[in-house]
Amino acid sequence: MPSELIIALVVLVAVAAHVALYRWVKFKIHEGVILQFLRDAACEGAPDHHHADAIAAHTKMTAERVTAVCRKSAVIQADPGVENSWRAGDLAD
Repeated sequence: MPSELIIALVVLVAVAAHVALYRWVKFKIHEGVILQFLRDAACEGAPDHHHADAIAAHTKMTAERVTAVCRKSAVIQADPGVENSWRAGDLAD
C-alpha cells in the first residue's frame, strides 16, 4: 500500500474521531445545562416538568436543540402528560 494512502486513511480516521468527540462533548454540555435548569426549577418550587420552549428560553438554546438533547439523554425523561415536555429523571443529586 502506498504511503500516501496510509496517511490519507489515518487523517480520515483522526478527523472522524475528532468530529465524534466534539459532538459528544457538545451534547454532554447541553444535557448538563438542561438538567441544571430542571433541577434548579424543581428546587425553587416550580413544576417538575417544563416545555421545550420554556427550557430553550432559559438556556438560550433553540427549542429544536432542546428537544433533540432531551430525546437522546438517558437522564432527561419525557412527561407523558404533556407533549414535548421534559423532566429530570433523578432529582436526588
